[in-house]
Amino acid sequence: MSDPAAARDLRFLFRSDQGAIDRREWRRGVAILVALLIAIAGGWRLLSPYANRGLDERKLIDAMTIVTFTYLCVYAFAVILIAVCYVNLSIKRLRARGGQTSLAGLLPLGALVTGAAHWLQPRVADSMPWMIVALCDVALLAVAIWCIVELGLREDKPV
Repeated sequence: MSDPAAARDLRFLFRSDQGAIDRREWRRGVAILVALLIAIAGGWRLLSPYANRGLDERKLIDAMTIVTFTYLCVYAFAVILIAVCYVNLSIKRLRARGGQTSLAGLLPLGALVTGAAHWLQPRVADSMPWMIVALCDVALLAVAIWCIVELGLREDKPV
């Protein structure tokens, strides 16, 4: 990305909540964020088997363990940063639509809560029924559909 105008464009889209954008710009920004999220999630998918191990499998400290947990820290930071970028992008779009900008963080919040439920439920299955995870999934799907329709498909409201 050697084009300064493109870098300025991305900085406007993701680093600030000021301004307003149309649905085409919102879809473009979301596509960039989703592509980044898929790429880093793929890396974690490759490394995650090395996170679950006993001391009978490998030494206490070895290279793959260090690489895996270093990547996990970077991955967690990147997911939070992507969520913040999504909120900034959605605030701009909600402002153009004339909607409540406070709803911009609903999808990242739902995704993080659903991910936490999926992680926690197998560990505490006797006190957290599977139905709670299913309800989180349904709620996340409903919020995602609402975001796509409201922010990505509907026209701007006249000011």
